[in-house]
Amino acid sequence: MAVKLREKTLSNGQVSLYLDIYQDKKRWYEFLNIHINRKKPSEEDKEKRRLALEIRTKREHELIVEDNGLVDKKKKQADFIAFFKTYIGTKANNCQRTSTLSKLCEFANNRPLPISRITTAWMKDFEQFLLKSVINNSALIYLMNINGALNELVRKQVIPRNPWHDVPKHDRLKKKDVMRTAWTLEQLQKLANTPCNIEPQFKQAYFFACFTGLRWSDVNGLKWTNIIRKNIQNTDQWFIHFEQQKTESVEYFPLSDQAIDILIEREADQQENKSIYVFPLVKETDPKNYRVHGNVDYALKKWAKTAGLDYKKMKFHTGRHTYATNVLELTNGDLYTVSKLLGHKSIQTTQIYAQVRDKMKEAAVKSLPKLNLMMVHKENVLN
Repeated sequence: MAVKLREKTLSNGQVSLYLDIYQDKKRWYEFLNIHINRKKPSEEDKEKRRLALEIRTKREHELIVEDNGLVDKKKKQADFIAFFKTYIGTKANNCQRTSTLSKLCEFANNRPLPISRITTAWMKDFEQFLLKSVINNSALIYLMNINGALNELVRKQVIPRNPWHDVPKHDRLKKKDVMRTAWTLEQLQKLANTPCNIEPQFKQAYFFACFTGLRWSDVNGLKWTNIIRKNIQNTDQWFIHFEQQKTESVEYFPLSDQAIDILIEREADQQENKSIYVFPLVKETDPKNYRVHGNVDYALKKWAKTAGLDYKKMKFHTGRHTYATNVLELTNGDLYTVSKLLGHKSIQTTQIYAQVRDKMKEAAVKSLPKLNLMMVHKENVLN
C-alpha cells in the first residue's frame, strides 16, 4: 500500500496536485483541486503544498487503519451529539428522536460528547438520568434511539462494538405494559356534543384519527390525492391510500362512514379556497420543534377538560388507540383485521390493544356492587 503526492502540468503553466494510491493490487488517483506555480512558488503556493502533504498523510493513515481492521482513534474523538443530529436527520421526523436529542444535550450539559465516552457505564448513567424525568417506556424509546445510532457507528467502523450490547439483558430496562387511553363511542359522542372554543379543524382532524387510526404524522400531511373514490356496484365508496411516515409502508384501506362525513365536511369548508391538504391548519410548519403538534394537543386537552373527560390523558395519538380498541370490540377481537387496518408489520404490536380490551372488561366487571349474600344464605339455612 502506498500513497504518493504527484503533479500534473496544466496548460496555463501551473501544476495540479493529486494522490497516486496503490492498495490491494489496484491503483487509482484522487485529485485535490489544488493548483500551484512550481517554477516561481509564492508563499500561498508553499502553504498549498504543505496542505497537500497533510492530506496525503491523513489519507495514508486512513488506508492503514482500513487494511489492518483497526479503529481510527481520531474518529472516536468526534462529537456523538453532532453525529446523532445527522443520524436522526436521515430518519422520518418524529417527536421521539427530537426529544432524545434534547435529553442527550441536557445530560452532556450542552457540551461536546466524544464517541469514546459512550460506554456501558455511560449508558446506565444516561438511563438513570432519563428515569428522573420521563416514564419507563419513554426512557426505553430514547435508549433504543441511541442504540440505533451506535449500531450505525459500528457499521461505519468508527467503533468495534455497540456498548449497549454489553449491558447484561437482565440489567436492561424492560418495557412495561401500560393502559392505552382510548375513548368509548359514548365518550366520543360526549366530545362531539361539548362546545369548546378551539379551532374546528383540530376537532375534525382528531375525529378523523379516531375513525381511521391514522397517526399525527399521517394526518397532518394528508393530501386530497390520498383520498380515492370509486363506484362499486352503483355505490360510492371511499378509500385512503398513503405512505405511513413512521414505517414508510404503503397503506390502502376503506374508510368508515364517519370518516367519509368528515371529508365531505372538509370539502364543503374548502369550496372557495381549496388546499392540497385535507387539514391545512394542522399541517406541521415547524418539523424541528413540532409547534403545531403542541398547539393541537393543548387544544385537545382543553376540549376534553370541558367535556369532563380525563384531559391529562388526552393527546392526538389517543385517536389511534381509540380506533384500534373500538374496532377490536366491534369485530369480537379480530386482531388480524385490526393489525392490517393499523398498518402494523407484526400482529404482536396489535396485541397490546387486546390487553386494553380485556382490562376494560375487567374494569366493567369490578364495577358491579358487592352484596351481603352470606346473610341471605344464613337466613335460608335457619328457615
